Amino acid sequence: MTHITTTRDIQSDIETKGYSLVLADELPMTEEMSEAWASLREDYRSLPRDEYLPDNGLYRYRRYDSFYFYPETGELELLPHKDYFQSKDINYVTGGVVRKFEPLIEETAKNLFLHELIRFDFANFPLPDPDMKYHPWQVDVHQIHVVAKVGAEGHPTPEGVHRDGAEFVTVHIAALDNADGGKVSIYDDDKNHLESFTLQNVLDSYLFNDAILWHGVTPITSKDGENPAQRGILTFDYHYKPDLKREG
Repeated sequence: MTHITTTRDIQSDIETKGYSLVLADELPMTEEMSEAWASLREDYRSLPRDEYLPDNGLYRYRRYDSFYFYPETGELELLPHKDYFQSKDINYVTGGVVRKFEPLIEETAKNLFLHELIRFDFANFPLPDPDMKYHPWQVDVHQIHVVAKVGAEGHPTPEGVHRDGAEFVTVHIAALDNADGGKVSIYDDDKNHLESFTLQNVLDSYLFNDAILWHGVTPITSKDGENPAQRGILTFDYHYKPDLKREG
């Protein structure tokens, strides 16, 4: 049974231009999925601080873990928690630094919507080789919450225009309140600007081929000038790892 569906041809978008912008109303789901999604979103109230910001800022909070994923069967298994690393050639600010983030809480790691969204996103990728679905993938799951105090900025991507270092990446809005800014820009392999857009509702999403594109997000600020701005994302990095082993 398909628990998450879409009215958009995401795969054709990614095949044609490398990315797909998908709005929340293009992602209908069952009541069970909606309830699991609401439960997962509660996490964003209490994520631990990201201690690796270039300006020692207090505006970003996050958790991180990885899953073993076998696309043909949909099997998902949480992998032992590890530190996070990106090379400096794709992330010039925190690349080259081993970053220690707190793992997903147990309820989130087992969340039905999380698992179904991982499967749904993958099903919409135009794989360069169909046989890739018969081998394991590692899916990095990031919960990131940016808060901008009144009179200050919150930086969703303090590293600026960057790559995540995966085959495919997906970004889903999990929290959004009182925020101006947060414009997403997509660039080709030579960093020529292709398109910009702003995700305006919870579950607005974009999925893209990280191997051929770059992306960045502008800072957020308080819209009403009286209360903080908030922007949270649930993002997946899909790494093709045919030799990846399960924990057991």
